[in-house]
Amino acid sequence: MKRPLFLHALFLLVLVGVFLGRATAQTVPDPYKPVLDRLESFTIQAIPDLRFHADIAHPEDSLLDDSSWQTIKLDEHWYTNPRVFRRSIEIPAKLNGYATQGASVKLDLTFDSDGPIIIGVFSNGGLVYHGDEGSQQPIPLTESALPGQRFQIAVRLDARAVDTRISGARLLFEPSRDRPSPILVREEIMAARPIIAAYADGRAERQQQLDAAVKAVDFSPLDHGDQAGFDASLRSAQTKLQLLNPWLKQFTIRAVGNSHIDMAWLWPWTETVEVVRNTFRSVLDLSLAVVSAQTAHPAASSPPSCGRSLPPWPARGHHAGPPASRDCVRPPQSPA
Repeated sequence: MKRPLFLHALFLLVLVGVFLGRATAQTVPDPYKPVLDRLESFTIQAIPDLRFHADIAHPEDSLLDDSSWQTIKLDEHWYTNPRVFRRSIEIPAKLNGYATQGASVKLDLTFDSDGPIIIGVFSNGGLVYHGDEGSQQPIPLTESALPGQRFQIAVRLDARAVDTRISGARLLFEPSRDRPSPILVREEIMAARPIIAAYADGRAERQQQLDAAVKAVDFSPLDHGDQAGFDASLRSAQTKLQLLNPWLKQFTIRAVGNSHIDMAWLWPWTETVEVVRNTFRSVLDLSLAVVSAQTAHPAASSPPSCGRSLPPWPARGHHAGPPASRDCVRPPQSPA
């Protein structure tokens, strides 16, 4: 009897040791995180809420008084029909100490809905975007920002009476080309890190090179208002990262994506064609072209009234992918 009890106790001790080991590993702080987080903070400004109202004719009108409108925050859901939104945005002089002068600024505004939606976005009275949720991209506001510069953003959202929400709202800042980019340095560090960790051969040397690049990022000049000094530290970090280039360039990364397209079911078939067109256009923009044989024909041959024409197919690199599923075959050429 003593031996089984001893083995049972030993087994429990092993389990406890494994658990404590994992817990300890999970609580070890990431030495890169403070650097990566602050670099990111120089490029993003959150937009916490927008004013909203029932649909009106011209939400972009500069004379429109929206002071009595209610506010809606990110991820708040609503189930009513079309809405309009407004938000006044002022370019700050600094983001967490980083100067915004001369930066390009984009509005990253996204919506999610259980039904099809059409989005119109205005900046200072001019239309800057019109499309559906499938083609939402950050919208350029300015190529050379000035502190204190203001933008009156207005949005009309045509949606059905289904669950809808604002899934994202923020400003994206990118410094002028004559300055090093904090977000690029951050991405280079994040990209190199897992590749270095995956290969034991020479790992210690390459990890030291990456550590040296991270340590070269010096935030102390920013804390004293010295933007040029901080930019110099970013250039130093990029120089140190260049030492990893010969080794990193031996690898090839293949990005594989998938797009799920619902064929006509509870909506007109022309809407499916428009979704196919938008998807194929994105595929071509990304230099990818693997498509379903069931969708290639309607996208290429449908009349212009069904949607915008597609750009020419690439000379090579495309082929017909797997056919559509049995439960979503292409409908006849008539409204569903």
